[in-house]
Amino acid sequence: MKKRTMLALLLSSLIFFYGCAAVLLGVGAGVGIGAYKYVEGNLSREYPVAYTKAWDASNTALANLKIGVTNSLNNGTKGTIEAVQKDGAKVVLNLKDKGQNVTSISVRAGILGDRKSAERIHNAIASEAGL
Repeated sequence: MKKRTMLALLLSSLIFFYGCAAVLLGVGAGVGIGAYKYVEGNLSREYPVAYTKAWDASNTALANLKIGVTNSLNNGTKGTIEAVQKDGAKVVLNLKDKGQNVTSISVRAGILGDRKSAERIHNAIASEAGL
């Protein structure tokens, strides 16, 4: 009986707080961080790290993967890193500070977007960021 009451209370509170941004942020942040989103050749992921740490981890990951950086633009809250892989394929990383120590990183490898290469780069970034 207590389990049913607790379940009903939990469900009703979720319905009640459905529009509350704080509750949604708390639930959504835990579920969304770490998930990949693949859209039009770009593989995006949100990292639970500050922007500066994500920027440094991205540059270190590219260096460790022997991907040469050709252009880099960092304005403190968003930035772009352009690089070239050994096979000549272009790589573009777009970083954006989402606030509250969350940074979104989008990786596009190749002209049409090579998902496996992008996943390899994301894995290296996550490793460098300590995740």
